[in-house]
This record gives sequence, C-alpha cells and structure tokens, in this order.
Amino acid sequence: MATLINVREELAQARIGKFHLRFAVLVGFIMFFDGYDLFNAAYVIPLIRKLWQPSPAMIGIMLSSGIVGLSIGSVLQGLLADRIGRRKVMLIALWTLTLASGLLATVVDSALSFAGVRLVLGTALGMVTPLALTCINEWAPRRNANTFATWVFQFGFSAGGIFAGVAGITFTSRFGWQSLYFIGVLSALVAAAAMKWLPESAQYLTLRGRYEEVAAMLCKVRPENAHVYQQAQIEPMQNAERAGAISELLSPLYRRNTIVHWIAGALSLFCIHGLTGWLPSLVVGKGQGVSSAFAYGTLVMVASVFGGISMGWLADRLRSRIRAMIIGFALAAVFMGSLATTLGKPEAIVLIAATGFFLFGAQAVLNNYQAMTYRTEVRGTGMGVAVGLNRVGGILGPVIVGVVASINPDPFYTFAFFAGSLVLAAVVISLGRVEIASILATSADKVDGPGLKPAPAADVHNGTATG
Repeated sequence: MATLINVREELAQARIGKFHLRFAVLVGFIMFFDGYDLFNAAYVIPLIRKLWQPSPAMIGIMLSSGIVGLSIGSVLQGLLADRIGRRKVMLIALWTLTLASGLLATVVDSALSFAGVRLVLGTALGMVTPLALTCINEWAPRRNANTFATWVFQFGFSAGGIFAGVAGITFTSRFGWQSLYFIGVLSALVAAAAMKWLPESAQYLTLRGRYEEVAAMLCKVRPENAHVYQQAQIEPMQNAERAGAISELLSPLYRRNTIVHWIAGALSLFCIHGLTGWLPSLVVGKGQGVSSAFAYGTLVMVASVFGGISMGWLADRLRSRIRAMIIGFALAAVFMGSLATTLGKPEAIVLIAATGFFLFGAQAVLNNYQAMTYRTEVRGTGMGVAVGLNRVGGILGPVIVGVVASINPDPFYTFAFFAGSLVLAAVVISLGRVEIASILATSADKVDGPGLKPAPAADVHNGTATG
C-alpha cells in the first residue's frame, strides 16, 4: 500500500532548515526593496517641493499615486497568481520595479511625470507585497508560523524603509533626490536571484497535478523524509469551482473574515501611509530641519521592525491573531492621540517610536491573518483583493492629510483623526472569527493527524482524496 502525502501537512510539520533559511533571505531582500521603494517618496517630497513648488493637494496626489498603483497591482496579481503561479507573477513585478526606478532616476522632471511613474512603480509594489505574504505563509512551519512570517516579511520590509531614510539623509544633499531611485535600480540583482532561487508554491503545483515537482520540492524542504517522498503518492487538492474567483471570497465560508480584514486593513493603511508619507513634512512645518524630519521617519521604521517581530511572537504566544491585533491597534491609537499635542516636543520621539511599534506590529499580524484566511486555490485572489481594497485607505491617508494641511497646518487634527481610525480598526477586528482553523476544518483543507498516511489506492485513483 502506497504512502499518501498531504502537502499542506508536510509543509506545516517541517522544521526550519536550509531550504527555509535560503527562502527567508531571498524574500527578505525582495521585501527590502519593497519597503525602500514604498517609503522613499516621503524623503523625496521635501526636496522636490522646493524645486517644483507643488501645492499641498498636488503633494497628496504625488504620494497617493504610488498607492493607487498598489491597489491595481494587488488585485492584478491575485487574478494572475491563482492562474499562472506565484513565481511568474513575482518575477514580472520585480523587473517592473527595476524599470520604474530607472525612469524616476533619469527621465522624470515634473510633479505630474513623477506621479505617473510612481503609479507604475506602485503597481509593481502592489504585486510584490501580497505575493510575498502568500508565499511566506504557505512555507511557514505551523509551530512558529507567525514568528517566521513576521521575521521574514517585517524585517526586510522595515529595513528597506529604514534605509530609505538613511539614504535620504546621506545621499540627497550631495547627489540630489534622483540618487534614491538610482539605488532602487539595484533591485535588478534581487530579480536575477529570484529567477534562479525563488520556488513555485508547492500547494499551487499540487492543485495543478504537477506531482513530480512537488515531491522533488518536499525532498528539499524535509530531506529526512526524502526516501518516503520518492515512492509516495501526492494527495490531490480540491479545486474551487473557479480558481481565483472573487465571488469565492464572499461565500459563507469566508465572508465574515473577508469583510473584517477588508475594513480593518483599510483603516490601518490609512494611518500608516498618512503618517509615513507626511511625517517629515509635518515635522518641518513645526520648524525643525530636514535632517531631523528624516530622522523621525527613520525612527518609525526602526520601531516597526521590533513591533512586527514582537507582535508576531505575541500572536503565537496568545494563539490568537485577533487578540494580538486588538492590543496593537488599541495601543497605537493611544500613542497616536498623544502625538496630537506633542509633535515638535522632546517627548514626541518616544511617542513616535511607540506608535510605529504597535501600528506596524498590528499590521504585520493582519497580513498573516489575511493570507491564512483562504485556502490555496483562492489565496492569491484573496490576498490580492484584500491588499488592493486596503490600499484604498492608504490612498486616502496622504490625500486627506494634504487637504487638512491646506485648511489648517496644525497637525493636531491629523493625529486625532488617525487615533479614531485605529480605535475603529480594533473594534472591527474583534468581530472576526478567533480561530481561522475553524474555517479550514469545515473545508477540504481539514487534515486529521500526520501528513504521511497509507493511501487507499482506489480512492486516490478515483480522485476522491482531497487536500
């Protein structure tokens, strides 16, 4: 009797080894450029503001154009990834990212052209983020899934955001704002590395019936079982009625969590992009120098590293992403509200760091929550649509701050509005299902016991075994 392999369970039970470490390093570098390219506009704006003298409303458009692209890219990758695979779409996104950075460095010479190319760059970034989250969560071992996922995603992403601030302070004064985008062209090295080492999703390959490739991949992930995989049969997975169908996301199985993380994610990114996009300019408006303003933005990203890792650990410790997110958003609201009256004062440094810690930490857990809400056959679409709709909040952040700044430059109203949004996010999250496993337990993803089990030959050949 042949041994039947359940791919999901084999990946979930794996111990972190050489395969996981190489994958983590590669995705970490991908997320480095994702974070760098996402946040470097905040350090470009104060410089080109003097050069091109755009209005506050136009600044909001320049910042938000990239986020509009994020929404487009997020939805586009979801529709493509569940049909042609995660790997192909990621490679397209990485090379587009490199091209857009090159255009910003060499061609752009006005606020309008800046917004246009940032739209293209944002579209590429919008494809990268949900793809990375999907891939990370599919490879993460169950016992430390949140910790592994937040380390890989948040460390690289935040390091890129931090480096954007460091590069802004170090290079722009000597080489101009274009230097930040010349650095961005180095993403070509990561794209080339991904062409060689980025694996396709084992679960996606299983859905497509490419069992030999799956077995070979499992041998790399869990070499201690290689002798079993070489002789075993791969348990088929059940396809959705239409792979990548958006209607699946609002089916009874997913509806509640889908709506919850759509709303909470939009509120969270409203605050994240509003804060990171405008913080340097708000600090300058309070009378401090450009270097100090860049330092404030960098501090937020440094805090986000520790926040993402710590909140991932907390989610594993509490065994609940929901509770961890509620804590993170609630505390971020407290510190964000405190900034309304302290920006520009010495104590604001501590409050900004605390805000970045809990805001980005809660968002990191939300990323994993979104990815693992869905089964493999709709996960790419689920993540793409979720991130795309969440970006609507991200788009509104810089735009609304720009409108408010045009009416009243006092940041009090901006931070108070952010604080209220975070309180609402915590309330919305509390309405989600505490255990996502309960969703999968009612679906074909349910797995009882270990992943290796005897296979009733008739069941396998008749296609009745599901994953």
